[in-house]
Amino acid sequence: MKRVITIAVVLLLVLLCGCTQKSGYPTATEEFYVNDFADVISETDEQKILSNAVVLAQKTTAQVVVVTVESLEGKTPADYALEIGRQWGVGASEADNGVVILLSESDREIYISVGYGLEGALPDSKTGRIIDTYGMEYLRNDDFSKGLFEISKQIVGEVYIEYGLEPQSDYVSFENATDNYAEQDAGDVISSWIIMVIIIMILSFMFRGRGRTVFFFGPTFRGGRGGFGGFGGSSSFGGFRGGGGGFGGGGAGRGF
Repeated sequence: MKRVITIAVVLLLVLLCGCTQKSGYPTATEEFYVNDFADVISETDEQKILSNAVVLAQKTTAQVVVVTVESLEGKTPADYALEIGRQWGVGASEADNGVVILLSESDREIYISVGYGLEGALPDSKTGRIIDTYGMEYLRNDDFSKGLFEISKQIVGEVYIEYGLEPQSDYVSFENATDNYAEQDAGDVISSWIIMVIIIMILSFMFRGRGRTVFFFGPTFRGGRGGFGGFGGSSSFGGFRGGGGGFGGGGAGRGF
């Protein structure tokens, strides 16, 4: 009888270990809205991210959750975010209004997944541009704390607008910000071309009469990497908790 019990206990432990290894994803902290497993967010920014998310959830039921990990352990950012959403249940089940902002420190990847109910407010193209406009400069300089705060702040502001509410006081209109960036980019391009024309004129003058021809090739531009995914599920925790929102297909990611 003892032998049978021993074998049963061993088999149970093996099964439990197998489930844990299969999961391979962290459990949400009691704060829920900020889960800094990679320890890259400052205490000040963490409190601001948490406060913005809590107030948003109280006013709209929408949940914006920030997660940092040291490594994706071979998983794609989209898949990792998908499983986090399924296990944590981000967003309200009746509204599917959750957002997961995932950053992997060692993989240098960020990914934002958007619930069904917010895909109209945060389509893939806008989500990607939010990363580029508000966070990429900080992320590339390893200021993950500031980058995540700025990105999450913008996402929260867009959700408020979707619900017909006034966004937080430090929110900057996405359209205004992107227009400013476009004007700045256009100005930079024009300035670059003017400088290049001047260089060509100088070179042409230098080589005039020497039987040489100067060739010029303009600059090329390359877009960043992107990715898309989604999830759904339900779970609860000691402090704040997920509402079981559904996700699928909406989102964007970047490598930095």
